[in-house]
Amino acid sequence: MPASSPKAAVHFLSLGCPKNLLDTEVMLGSLAVHGYAIAERLEDADVAVVNTCSFIESAREESIQAVLEVAEQKGEGRLRVLIVTGCLPQRFGAELARELPEVDAFVGTSSFQEIARILDDTLAGHSRGVYVEAGRTHLYDDRSPRMLVGQGHTAYLKIAEGCDRSCSFCAIPAIRGRFQSRTLRSVITEAEQLASIGVRELNLVAQDSTAWGKDLPTGETATRERLRLETMLRALDEVDGLDWIRLLYVYPTALNDELIEVLASSKRVLPYVDVPLQHASDRILAMMKRGSTEARQRRLVERLREGIPGVTLRTTYMVGFPGEDEEDFARLCDFVRETRFDRVGVFRYSDEEDTAAYQLPGKVPRAVARERYHRLLEIQREIMLEKLESKVGEVSPVLVDAVIGGGLAQARLPSQAPEIDGVVCLKGDVQPGDLVDARITGVREFDLEAKLV
Repeated sequence: MPASSPKAAVHFLSLGCPKNLLDTEVMLGSLAVHGYAIAERLEDADVAVVNTCSFIESAREESIQAVLEVAEQKGEGRLRVLIVTGCLPQRFGAELARELPEVDAFVGTSSFQEIARILDDTLAGHSRGVYVEAGRTHLYDDRSPRMLVGQGHTAYLKIAEGCDRSCSFCAIPAIRGRFQSRTLRSVITEAEQLASIGVRELNLVAQDSTAWGKDLPTGETATRERLRLETMLRALDEVDGLDWIRLLYVYPTALNDELIEVLASSKRVLPYVDVPLQHASDRILAMMKRGSTEARQRRLVERLREGIPGVTLRTTYMVGFPGEDEEDFARLCDFVRETRFDRVGVFRYSDEEDTAAYQLPGKVPRAVARERYHRLLEIQREIMLEKLESKVGEVSPVLVDAVIGGGLAQARLPSQAPEIDGVVCLKGDVQPGDLVDARITGVREFDLEAKLV
């Protein structure tokens, strides 16, 4: 008998961070197993799904703009259904339903697993719906259907969802809910599944990776002790087929000596630490409720560099937090110059209504925050260029992401996480997914040039 025709062709537009991309992949997998075709191009789709971000104001603006652009296609009769998913409806579902009548359904982070049923109902002509359960986010597991997007040799794996910390500027707990870990067995099983289909690089993500295991029962290991992140990393390090395992989003006050030892001694877990510090002024750190001080952060950097040979350090800083004055900012600039992180992301403070910082006095004018943003980026730019130039002449393994043509390919060092740390322009005959040795030959702005050894 011929295969049944697909119910409809669905195109996804995924915005925001890698955690959002993972949610998109899980929804794609669910729709595929429930009889929907996946359209790579919007013009080939009957249904469009926009998976949104709502972490800060600029992300919300990008999400709304994307929804409005897709809504134009529906208004012109090119789409049957438009669905908006993710953080934006989780946070503002009812309000969005009033403001965006062209959207057929709003699916919050709590209802990703229901996407196929929701689309079935929408195509059947049922009334518009807002599918949001406050205070919770669906956490997929190894049994969840998942369709990888993009390169088949690299993937993200979400180890936990939500956050219990109380950083005063952050809306994530209000959007994603309380912290919940995936079980050790589920994480390892998915890692093995991904390795079996050709994934060579695994990037572990969560809102708070270092909290993994705190909510799990103790019976998963022979010792019956509370599970910790180090336990999982040691188990992942034994998964055959994987070459690189990168841990992202480490909370600074939760880094301990055992985790440092694991990062230093593992075969597959890379010596890469992404530890968001946010600031260096004790006064600002206290108002941010980060539980740290400048001195403690300096000691942490020293411990990481002493304990993990060849470690790559990445962090993020925020400028323009309420009450930040020139002295606070000067301390941050001095800290950046002296600690010399390999990579730094800089964000301007976003005033979010459902955070404690929203009530703080001393709001920094946007023009001032923007000027500080550019000053800090320029300081880090000089540091990063010096660090990149110091690599010229070195031989290092690189993972090939794409073939550009003309004997050139795009690749990455172990120190370069996908999409955030730059790339290597590699000269040589290689294919995507190859892990090869290359000699660094030059610097191209924020990227490197290399040739195959």
